Amino acid sequence: MTFYTRIDDNTLVVTKSTEDSSAAVWTKNLPDLTLNTLEDTFLSTDAENKYRLFLWQPVDQNILMVFSKAGSVKCILADENAAHLRLIERINEAVSVSLNRNGLDIRWAGGIVNPMDVQISDAAVNIGNRLMQPFDLPVFSEKSAKNVSREACIHHFHFSLQDLMESRTEIHSRITISLHINGYEVTYPMKIKAAPEADSPYRHVPVTSFYADQRAVQLKYSPNGNIIFICRPMAEIEYSRRFRFWESTLVSGALYHLGRFFKRRSPKKIALFYEKFCEKAEEGTWEIFQEAEQKNPGHAYFLINRDSADYERLKENPRVVPQFSAKYYWLLFRASSYISTEAPTHLSVLRSNNRYFRKSIADNAFIFLQHGITYLKCQGKNSTFVYGREAAPSYIIVDSEKEKNVIARMLMLPPDRILKTGMAIFSKIPYRHLTQSSPDIAVIMLTWKPYEDAAEDFTRTSYYKNTMGIYEILRRYLPADHIKIVIHPKTNGHLENTPLASSIWTQPISEVLGIAKLLITDYSSVCYNSFYQGGGVVFFQEDLELYEKENGKLIPADDEYIGRRAFSFEELEAVLEDGFQDGSILLDYFRTEEFERRYQTINEFSDGKNIERICDSLRELELI
Repeated sequence: MTFYTRIDDNTLVVTKSTEDSSAAVWTKNLPDLTLNTLEDTFLSTDAENKYRLFLWQPVDQNILMVFSKAGSVKCILADENAAHLRLIERINEAVSVSLNRNGLDIRWAGGIVNPMDVQISDAAVNIGNRLMQPFDLPVFSEKSAKNVSREACIHHFHFSLQDLMESRTEIHSRITISLHINGYEVTYPMKIKAAPEADSPYRHVPVTSFYADQRAVQLKYSPNGNIIFICRPMAEIEYSRRFRFWESTLVSGALYHLGRFFKRRSPKKIALFYEKFCEKAEEGTWEIFQEAEQKNPGHAYFLINRDSADYERLKENPRVVPQFSAKYYWLLFRASSYISTEAPTHLSVLRSNNRYFRKSIADNAFIFLQHGITYLKCQGKNSTFVYGREAAPSYIIVDSEKEKNVIARMLMLPPDRILKTGMAIFSKIPYRHLTQSSPDIAVIMLTWKPYEDAAEDFTRTSYYKNTMGIYEILRRYLPADHIKIVIHPKTNGHLENTPLASSIWTQPISEVLGIAKLLITDYSSVCYNSFYQGGGVVFFQEDLELYEKENGKLIPADDEYIGRRAFSFEELEAVLEDGFQDGSILLDYFRTEEFERRYQTINEFSDGKNIERICDSLRELELI
């Protein structure tokens, strides 16, 4: 029995020929192949060809492979890592994992079944990019992992807590196995069977959490069995004795169970309102809270930090509760729902060590008001808002049918949980108040790329180089005090020591968008906020290919962008040269009729009545 493969006119052809000259053929158009999805050719093999590789063909950055496994011929288009892993069978089961002040201990049953006789070498267990521990990985000649005794491949790994906490940049560290297959390095996640069920409401709650050496550390299992070590710097509030008291297992556990008791026995439903980090009240949540408070006094509370600039003007309202106060902690566990422009994790310290707070999030409804239109960056499977993840909303507010369709697809939410009312923030700002006679202010606001988190030299990041380059071009047309730069917190003060320092914006972002006659961004959804107010938008996307490779394809099609695009500094120079005249930003150039039309299909509401529509919808759902 012989197998032949060939590619004709973008079609893969697999032919099975037998000794009696009969032949069976399977074909597949290459464009119809879905990446990393296995295709069955329905061709069987004899014993000699039971485990064999028939085709290994590079296609762009992926591998097209045809192979047999247990006598059945398969086909797949896969990335290189996944393709190499198809050549082996893995034994991969963490028997026990524990984290304490001595460190991380793992007991793991692992090995490689190698029926295709590929070269295996250089095995190691990795804690993200923090630590690597080489070990001897057993390789078995058996044809199936089912034939291998788990006791024959038990390994014990120990990592001291001090070593684990040495990395000061990485926060989430997935535990993986790395090895070389035929000289190519592959990685795959270590799995544990003790992981929470995929439909468990508490699948995001840490298994273990504690504080050590000014760090908060956690051990988590994902629903698909991945093991994750988390280590972050402690927030300032976490050093206080008051915080430690209320966040202690004894106190928060008692409040959690008491809150659940009252929620089950009392018809009174309490809704908590808040905004980003409980530090402001400027995105429309406060106005919705006021509507809820009028309808059901005592059922709605607004949480805000005492140090917030907005706290002084709100504190006289008896339903305004300071963050981290005694009443705050009771409401945290007594509440039935959260209504906010941010995820429920913003109610406390991000990546909170409080297991009972994390459980409470899973118990309650979350109405996501959004603070930016979701029609630019991809919200991929790792988004915290995807169905099944920690911040998956019970209901979400959108601005158009286009956005609704995107949300339903990306976040995997049912259409009846997506409310098309327009976001609250757009009721708080006047529509198209910026005109040609407005001051000529240009704003630079680029997004931080997660794949640059580990960069040792900030000046070598695209964020730094692009911000500096855009600023230098704008200076040819505008004085420094007419250029405003909104910097990301992860710049860690680097830009404050450059010639850009005088242009760095330190006030709320909402205020600078209100004066931005021209916004230059790359992938930020603030473009829709700026355009709503009458400003023009330019998208500088010189790293588009890399960005989409790392973060997923951007949402808008080429003919849906609401502004001009530049993919190099030369193109940006040409765009700005045409868009400025005698130091004035020409809005007719940056806001064409076509850009206006595109915007109106992405944001259908401009009447300023979004908050009214939101409140009507929430009342119908009996959420306020």
